[in-house]
Amino acid sequence: MSSGIFPFLKDVSIKTKIIVPLVLLVIIPIALIAYNSYNLQRELTISLTKHDALVTAKTALSSLNAMMLNGTIMKKTDRKQLFSIYKKIRGVKGFKVIRGSIVNSEFGKGLKEEEPNSSFDNKILNSDKTQTKIIYKNGAPSALMVGVPFVAKTNSRGINCMTCHVKASPGDILGGIKLTYSLRQLRNSQNVFTENTLIIAIISIVAIILFLYFIINSAIIKPIAKMSRLADKISKGNFEEEIAHPRNDEIGSLAKSFNLMEISLKKAMELLSHGKNKK
Repeated sequence: MSSGIFPFLKDVSIKTKIIVPLVLLVIIPIALIAYNSYNLQRELTISLTKHDALVTAKTALSSLNAMMLNGTIMKKTDRKQLFSIYKKIRGVKGFKVIRGSIVNSEFGKGLKEEEPNSSFDNKILNSDKTQTKIIYKNGAPSALMVGVPFVAKTNSRGINCMTCHVKASPGDILGGIKLTYSLRQLRNSQNVFTENTLIIAIISIVAIILFLYFIINSAIIKPIAKMSRLADKISKGNFEEEIAHPRNDEIGSLAKSFNLMEISLKKAMELLSHGKNKK
């Protein structure tokens, strides 16, 4: 049947016809599992990095609140010192405090580095939601940008924002913090994960192939080869050998039928020989 649909299979051994599809059935699920695991690990790492960035950003906002309460926030040198501290945090590639228009109108223009100068900065100032963006380099995640807006509230960490920002209303965006986290660790861990996955997959596939080969060879190929040799002996008039058939499966039934055929042929040959001798 298979040779009718796929003529090129007619010269392929039974062993190959059985093992190859089984191996493919093993390789495909392993490949899919490895691919899904790789993606899940990447998503998990990005999620953890995002969580770290949010914690850092909210801590920085609390630091700015404290500086507002003690009046040091008006000193540009103190703000620069605060920024430098957060820029030194492990994994942080960039740290920026963004001043909104309300703050500028109340306290004047801030530092050059506090001005919004990208579309991502403007997104932070135009939404009360946390903004995230993955930066890709050569097709792989390179960095994660997280923007946390500073929203005016009557109770923000125990502080009424409108006390200092008299021009603001609850819900206004006063500014925000943009953090850029390196994802180099993600790429390194993914490379290690990929290498380990490939090694495990190759070992598993080789072990499964050897196991399947042993089972198929001992259960199917050897008995068929033995019957083929016996058929060759029978064709030469040798009826002395029988095939053991201790099994109750299809191969055992075939061996039993083969032995019965051999006995019938032997009797037929004996009768034929006896008839010739009478003549």
